[in-house]
Amino acid sequence: MSKSGIATYNKRTNELEVIREGESTKRKIKCTNLNPKSEKVHGVEIDGDEIYVLAGPNSNDRPNKKYKYSFRSLSGGGSNML
Repeated sequence: MSKSGIATYNKRTNELEVIREGESTKRKIKCTNLNPKSEKVHGVEIDGDEIYVLAGPNSNDRPNKKYKYSFRSLSGGGSNML
C-alpha cells in the first residue's frame, strides 16, 4: 500500500483533516454522509489515493461501514457495508 498523505478524523467538526504527500498545508473534507450523533468512528485507513473512515452504530463495538474519500479530489465518494 502506498500512502498519499495523512488523514485524521475530527469528531467535533465531523471532518477529515488531511495533508497530501509533498504538501505541508492541512486541508479539510466534510464528512456529510457520516452522522457523528448516531455513528462511532473506529478508525481511518489509507490505501493509495483513497481514504476510508470505518464507522458503525454507537451501540456496536465494531465497524460495519466504510466511508470512502479521496486525497486527489478532497471529496467524499460513498459508503460500503463491511
